[in-house]
Amino acid sequence: MTDYYIGLIGIKPNDFWRQTWRENALIAEHYHNNINLQWEQTRYLAAMIHNVQCQKRSQMLKPEQLFELPVDKKRKLNRDQPKSTREQMLAFENKVKQMTNKKTLK
Repeated sequence: MTDYYIGLIGIKPNDFWRQTWRENALIAEHYHNNINLQWEQTRYLAAMIHNVQCQKRSQMLKPEQLFELPVDKKRKLNRDQPKSTREQMLAFENKVKQMTNKKTLK
């Protein structure tokens, strides 16, 4: 475990032992978020370079089509889940009605 935090993440040994596990976990999460952002930037730039050279619009690629990142799987799961339930939507609609005292169009 210390090899991971001290070696890969780059936390100094004194800082590692002084901090709580939660703080070390947050530093590791920050490190992985930065790595993912760098890979997304690389993928985006590669897609831009490829798309500039295309003759037809059908040859153009989206950055996600070049190669898959671990973050893409998490985003797909989040995208497939509804943002709210029907009950939450109706509750919000009722709240808006009460605030404006107007009927909504259906």
